[in-house]
Amino acid sequence: MRHVKSRLYHMTKLQIFSLGKRSGKKLYVTNGEKMPFSKVKALCNELQATVATPKSAEENEAIQHVAEDTAFLGITDEVTEGQFVYMTGGGLTYSNWKKDEPNNYGSGEDCVALRTDRLWNDVFCSSSYLAVCEFPA
Repeated sequence: MRHVKSRLYHMTKLQIFSLGKRSGKKLYVTNGEKMPFSKVKALCNELQATVATPKSAEENEAIQHVAEDTAFLGITDEVTEGQFVYMTGGGLTYSNWKKDEPNNYGSGEDCVALRTDRLWNDVFCSSSYLAVCEFPA
């Protein structure tokens, strides 16, 4: 039984290694699915993780490396328009907005997406983008 547990642990580590990207004390993983922000939050919560939230350029790049497409970030201004905050609490300590963003285009862009060029854009939460979850590593 000990051998089976050891083998399972090893296989789990290999799977995480192949699917995720580590940055500091965080591990970013995606299932490759695009979905609205509410479903991304629910998925990450179900996995006991949070929506990926970069707090440095290195973390931003690690998330982009995992996503390889536009992905939601754990940042919104749903509570107070124009005041983007981390879903985990607190104001932004790092940002990487595209030029002229955030702009709340068409009113109601309350979520943030990480684009393929590593820049951020405010987007509609009902849009479907990649789910990337963040785990403590």
